[in-house]
Amino acid sequence: MKKSKIIFFTLLVCVSSWLGINVKADETAQANGGYTIEGVANEHQIDPNVSYFYLREEPGAVDQLKVKLINQSDAEKTLHVKVTNGNTNANGLIDYTGKLADHKTLNTPLTSLLKPQEEEVKVPANGEAIATLDLKMPEKEQEGIILGGIVVSDLTNKDTSNKQLSVENTYSYTLGVVLTNQEADPVMSVNEGVDLTLENVEAKLVAGKKVVQSDIVNPNPYILEKSTVEGEILQAEGEKVVQTHKTENVRMAPYSVYPFQFDWKKEELKPGDYIFKGRVISEKNTWEFTQKFTISEEQTKIINKESTFKVQIPS
Repeated sequence: MKKSKIIFFTLLVCVSSWLGINVKADETAQANGGYTIEGVANEHQIDPNVSYFYLREEPGAVDQLKVKLINQSDAEKTLHVKVTNGNTNANGLIDYTGKLADHKTLNTPLTSLLKPQEEEVKVPANGEAIATLDLKMPEKEQEGIILGGIVVSDLTNKDTSNKQLSVENTYSYTLGVVLTNQEADPVMSVNEGVDLTLENVEAKLVAGKKVVQSDIVNPNPYILEKSTVEGEILQAEGEKVVQTHKTENVRMAPYSVYPFQFDWKKEELKPGDYIFKGRVISEKNTWEFTQKFTISEEQTKIINKESTFKVQIPS
């Protein structure tokens, strides 16, 4: 049976080092899509030494954020501009792709406040253009920070002539955005991890992998800085440890969930009653969680069957 294949080559080049993003825009522009971006200085910038927008805005304020789009190629480019919210991915990193679902505690997402005037901007060959985004702050004063990013993408090299192969190169640059109403030290205002909660523990299929996922929520308007998350899965009867996992240097975005995952790999999930025991350890605090959960017979059949890891025993 012939199957058409789709291959995605994706490169995310980001320009906000403190937010967990490497600054590589200028030196990689030609190799990575032939363009780069720069934030245009804003009068409300708290720290002029950082490369992302870190703005103190009054409640109800109206402002504009401007991003310079620099085309270093010999052909005109049409660049797509969008705003995303900061979330936490399964690797324990703050994610600005916009592909992760927002948690229900995120009542004031950046995407509701910051809008590009044009989602597509044409940039002439070897030239520049300005992308303007309109900002409208909430009327009510916000505690902590509002976190997200401005993502600029260029989709090139689409080749659909071969039905067996489609190649799509996506080059994206992300410029971090941090908004606050508070007059505070820039570091202190984003590093206060107040509390964490454990929302749910369940077996599921994630990207073809059999996992047990523990959803740890940061329900605070602050980034929880580099922490260690560790835990184990035990059988409820006898409390025999069946899986352990540990992730270091975890950073959690405000009002986001960290999907802490135990990968079953080639082992098959087995139905039964289990206990999750976990810990989040930061420089100042330790949170401990315990929750019982059940993996049903039906869940194991579906997850084990659909997983990319399959054990086949010859007859």
